[in-house]
Amino acid sequence: MVDCPRCLGKGKVDHEDIKRLKKELYWAPGKCAYCNGNGKVPPDRIEQISADFEYLTTDLSSWERHKVINGDEEALKRANEFKKVIQYWVEKIETLYYLENKEPAEIADYFFHEQGRSEYSTSEKQEMIDYIEKVIKSKLKN
Repeated sequence: MVDCPRCLGKGKVDHEDIKRLKKELYWAPGKCAYCNGNGKVPPDRIEQISADFEYLTTDLSSWERHKVINGDEEALKRANEFKKVIQYWVEKIETLYYLENKEPAEIADYFFHEQGRSEYSTSEKQEMIDYIEKVIKSKLKN
């Protein structure tokens, strides 16, 4: 077993790890999904799947995680779709904010409406606004 290249053996991914791997728009700090919080991984995992693979998060079921790590074709297709969705959201946020002059709260409403959701909690909306602001700030850094 070797130190996890994602969390550097800590078992948790922090803001520095996320920044180092350039995954600010994909991940949040917490338990490392690459090593499953153990801090160590088998050496062959590093050859099988990149430490910065966006889809490998703690949101995945244990079965889906297993499939991803083992290179299952269908799981990798879902991973590709996940990445496309995030890229769509980022591009749409940029368009709505920079070109249509929408505020983050208006953009959040837009996404909820796009998902067919007319009801959502205050915390769900705030989480969406926080993400939108993160996307906007990341664009300013570039």
